[in-house]
Amino acid sequence: MTTWGRAIAREVAPLYALGLVVLTLLLLTSFLLGVLADVLARGVPAATVASYLLLKLPAAAAAGLPLALLFAALLALTRLTQDGELRAALHLGLAPRATVAPVLAVGAVVALLTVLNNEVLVPWSEARALEVQREILLRSPETVLQSGAFFQDALGRSIFLRSVTDRGALEGITVVAPGGSAGPRQLIEAARGVADPDGGVWRLEDLRLRSFRDGRTVLDVRAATAVLPVRGLTAAAVGTGDLVTLPLPELLARLREGGRDAAAEWTALHRKMAEPAAALAFALFAVAVAFAGVHRTAPLGLVAVLVLTFLYYATWSVAKLLGAQGTVPAWAAGWAPVALYAVAGLLLLARTARR
Repeated sequence: MTTWGRAIAREVAPLYALGLVVLTLLLLTSFLLGVLADVLARGVPAATVASYLLLKLPAAAAAGLPLALLFAALLALTRLTQDGELRAALHLGLAPRATVAPVLAVGAVVALLTVLNNEVLVPWSEARALEVQREILLRSPETVLQSGAFFQDALGRSIFLRSVTDRGALEGITVVAPGGSAGPRQLIEAARGVADPDGGVWRLEDLRLRSFRDGRTVLDVRAATAVLPVRGLTAAAVGTGDLVTLPLPELLARLREGGRDAAAEWTALHRKMAEPAAALAFALFAVAVAFAGVHRTAPLGLVAVLVLTFLYYATWSVAKLLGAQGTVPAWAAGWAPVALYAVAGLLLLARTARR
């Protein structure tokens, strides 16, 4: 690498490290918010939460590795443009490829790291993160039972607790099994109950069970006692994980089987290829913006860099959801966010070359 190339790499490296740390922390925060209600409701130990977040680190880095390069390259090259260093390099006879090559080389390294992270670390860590998440959700919430509390069990039934006495007895327990637009499918009302933390159940007394079909009562029975399992209580269901976190051989095997989630599986396959390639697209786009900025009196500022970085994350988030639902073709969902920056970079370079 030339002296000029090393100077660019030294400019990009610290900004890349900063961007990666910030983006990873933001993504970890989003993962934490996904289980926060259950963590608070169950008094989950801090060590368990820390273990969950540590295991989610590779998944957070999967998105952060290429995205941090967009932020770092745009900011670093903008600084070189604002200070006139890029213009001076061109006037001294350095060919444009002397700037393009090192930035693309950094993009290639980031793309390789992204592939290794996605195929080696992420599948292993996500499988264990789901185990920890299940451990969080399976913890009995007896320690934080309070009047007016709502829960949801593993069967999707909603449970309402009217009050808790000073001695810990439960009163006014209502269990509703939803039935869609037709109304509730089943309704259980118990006058009293007591928690059995060791057994993971609530022992109900004086209860009434009603079952409904098409809005009509088909069963109405009363019982003196009953047992309600509560270890499945949760405020959020355990996630099945993003299909893109599966190892490539396993994903290809699922595609060959032709399951019901074909749209989601094909979208995941395209994302597996497109997301590492995004690093190269970002490197190209950043160089194009820098060369275009040589001819402008006001190059990009920090706000513009942040907007361009957020734009990719927004389009990537929307595209993967639409692709998984089959609303847009899988190839478009996977490649459109990356192509947006690659095409924009090529157009900017073509326009700059004509000047």
